[in-house]
Amino acid sequence: MQYSVENDTMMSVMKLKLKIATYNICAGSSDGYFKKKNYYKATEVIASVNADVIALNEVGKKLPPYIKDHAAFIANECGYKYFHFACAASFGNFPYGNAILSKYPISRYSEIPIKIFDSKLPAIYEPRCILCTHIDSDIPIRVICTHLGLFRDEQRKGIRIVSELIKTSNMPTVFMGDMNINGDQSLITETFGLKLIDVCAARNSHIKTYPSANPKKRLDYIFLSEDIEPTNVYAVNTTASDHLPLVADIFVKPKQPSLL
Repeated sequence: MQYSVENDTMMSVMKLKLKIATYNICAGSSDGYFKKKNYYKATEVIASVNADVIALNEVGKKLPPYIKDHAAFIANECGYKYFHFACAASFGNFPYGNAILSKYPISRYSEIPIKIFDSKLPAIYEPRCILCTHIDSDIPIRVICTHLGLFRDEQRKGIRIVSELIKTSNMPTVFMGDMNINGDQSLITETFGLKLIDVCAARNSHIKTYPSANPKKRLDYIFLSEDIEPTNVYAVNTTASDHLPLVADIFVKPKQPSLL
């Protein structure tokens, strides 16, 4: 954790510097495909990114006997003391969903299912969920993670749920995950109405995150509230999953006290 001090005409403002990331780990599949399972490859990448807070998608599914809790396994391997897992679906006795790992305490969390009752293709429909956490960093932040579905109606519903969550508090907010939308932040922010800033658009970066072996699309996003300033964004080149991790360096600004 690092701090930066800016001189204002009224006061000195201290900002908190954080590294955040989002990564779809493909349930432990390696080499960017579904042929191999190597549950340590993704942990090696996550540890090397060394983010203060990282959101993970596709955690769990069918696990080997030595992994009882996939999120706990990853957190332990990567040195994260704090984590929370949100189950979106179950495969037999194995939960499957999203996780947030943090170097700071997670003081509160909520898990919200994204329910679509009339899927056009029920055979490939997969339940989704949203994980919302409050991270007790030196300037507390809210971190929201999801893995949106393949169809526009469930994507729209997921973004609407997040938009309603944002209205419940004015604390600095990060929203990230695999949105399954190819590089079109205007669809998410303008058409779906998300009132947050896309890091890649803010940094004028045209990053691709999928497929990892030859990236042609950006399916992974990091969105920030206006009181968080992005200073850098990049993808990590790895085939430990079929997605690349998307990483951003940010400054979290404290709320200015009223002068009235």
